[in-house]
Amino acid sequence: MRLRFPVSLLSIVLFAVTVAASDQEPVVSIAVENISLASIASDRVQLSANVSLLSSRKVTLHEVMFAQLNASGIQLYASPISQRLVLLPNQKVMPAEPLLLTVYFRDLSNLKPLHSLVEGEKVSITGMAYANVDLTPAQKLFLRTSSVRVPMKIDSAVELRIPGGAIIKAAALALISHAQEGLENAGSAWQTSMKMFSEQRQWLWKNYAPVLVLAHATYQLHNAKGATLSFETTAMGFRIRGYQVVLPKSVLEPWKFDPYIAASMKEDGSLKVSNYDLTLWPANARLRDDAGQLSVAQAWRFSTHQVRLLPFAKDDDESMFLPIEEDKTVKVRVHRRQSAAALGLVEITDPSVSPMRDVLADPVRPSDFSRDTSLAVFRFPDELDAREANPRLLLISARQDASSLELDTPIDSTGWGSPVISLEGIVGVVTSENSVISITEVAKVLNFDANHQSKGSEH
Repeated sequence: MRLRFPVSLLSIVLFAVTVAASDQEPVVSIAVENISLASIASDRVQLSANVSLLSSRKVTLHEVMFAQLNASGIQLYASPISQRLVLLPNQKVMPAEPLLLTVYFRDLSNLKPLHSLVEGEKVSITGMAYANVDLTPAQKLFLRTSSVRVPMKIDSAVELRIPGGAIIKAAALALISHAQEGLENAGSAWQTSMKMFSEQRQWLWKNYAPVLVLAHATYQLHNAKGATLSFETTAMGFRIRGYQVVLPKSVLEPWKFDPYIAASMKEDGSLKVSNYDLTLWPANARLRDDAGQLSVAQAWRFSTHQVRLLPFAKDDDESMFLPIEEDKTVKVRVHRRQSAAALGLVEITDPSVSPMRDVLADPVRPSDFSRDTSLAVFRFPDELDAREANPRLLLISARQDASSLELDTPIDSTGWGSPVISLEGIVGVVTSENSVISITEVAKVLNFDANHQSKGSEH
């Protein structure tokens, strides 16, 4: 019997699914249940937190990302929760692994607030979390939009537990006090190190924040019966030279990365892509107007001929077996994310835009890096939910993995497409949670030189 996929029901359930999904959008909340001191080193403090999630209806989450996290006013970094979580109505669920929250000394001009945090009994955790909802196959086809990204406010006050009791607490406070003394002692190694980190961050903001862009793609799928549905997706990218912008192909050809859409297009040969559009906002541009509506006043758009697509590299596909019923699967091919071919180039054609200086580094071998190598990436953690396209900076390290780099700190999907920056310049591009494609490989696959347009030389 011929396998039927949800697309065959397109004309029947389009209206019903759309209404049902909007009526049943889950209300998901998150809370910090407890927190403890996990470790303290010469450059960071790590806290371990158990969190709980609660939903108004049954829903499955496949990723929870965090933004703007603070512990009593101190900036925190947290890796995303990638565990698949099934939430039942009004029943708390706790991930299997605790959330690791990191405070980097390099982010603090003064360690006294950190001393007070460890010394005190209560910790106030605030910030935002964003849960990605795992939809049913039909919903995946019809509702792959921003509505499946559920925002959650974090506002919890919990007791800070210190394993080992008073002795460990005293040792931790002594280490922080020693670091603070070093900061206050002119000419000390601590002060020199912190000054270096501060200068590095300022250098990164000055030289690389201006090259960042937030990309938003929209498109439609329609079939021979006339049924149509709109989709949207976001990613980040960066300008490299002249008018060129490196972007993930997940915003240039997003339908090639979604196995449900790939299966639907395989099943129904009449299913076509139409009305594709791409909008790019430079870092810190206005995203929302005073009424809260998405604004393109400071953006560049494909549909208004301010952006054009340059030739893509050949697709690098992989096979995937997609379950569509309890005992049935369908084999589809989707584009691999961990590949230089998963990136593409576009060119800004807006005549009011000035060319960008070359920000690429000289070719760097992965063997040139160690855990002590200081690297930086950016994220747009709020994506389109913010008033402005505000990037966030994260200083990280990476390790060698065969011929590529692997980040020690996983990056959530709001940072995929970010440049990976060393003191020499951009050395790679984040393509998934831990994977970095070297800029040498990206340049080879995308053929930067051949795609470098003469427009830049006209200015």
